Amino acid sequence: MTESYEVVFQQVAVGDLLELLNALEVSSEVLSDLGVSESLGDILLAEIDKKLIDGIVSYEGDICLTGRLYKFNVSNEICLPFVFLRVIKYANGIDVELSFDDTRLFDIGGLMRIMQIYADGLSKKINMVGFYGGLEPAIDIDTRYFTGDVLGPLG
Repeated sequence: MTESYEVVFQQVAVGDLLELLNALEVSSEVLSDLGVSESLGDILLAEIDKKLIDGIVSYEGDICLTGRLYKFNVSNEICLPFVFLRVIKYANGIDVELSFDDTRLFDIGGLMRIMQIYADGLSKKINMVGFYGGLEPAIDIDTRYFTGDVLGPLG
C-alpha cells in the first residue's frame, strides 16, 4: 500500500499568499486542474493570479483552491512526479498544503528532510505561523517527520 505525505504551511499571511503560490508553481514544470470549492463568480481558473487570490481571500466563509503540480522540484536532485496543492481559507487563516504519494524512487526519510529544507527556505521569505510535514494527515503530531526545524517522531 502506498503511503501519502503532506507538507503544510500554516496561517500564511494574506499579503504573501500569491508570492508563496508563485514560488510553488515555479518549482514545478506544470500547474493544472485548478478548482475551487465555492463559486467565485466570473473569476477564471486558468492560472493563479491576483484576481483569483483576491477572490479567495475576500470570500465570506470557508473555501478551498486545489491544483496539480507536475514535476515538482524539491531540490536540484529530487523531482516529485506529482504533488496535489490545496489552499484552505478558514475562519482563523489560510493554510497551504502539498500532498504526495511515496514514489519508491526516494528514501522517504531523506525526501522529507529535503522537504523540510525546502519549506524552511520558503518560510524565510513568506510570513506564516509555521510549517510541518508528515504522513497525511500531518496534523497528527505522532506521524510527523518535522515541525519547523525540529524533527518529529518519524524524522
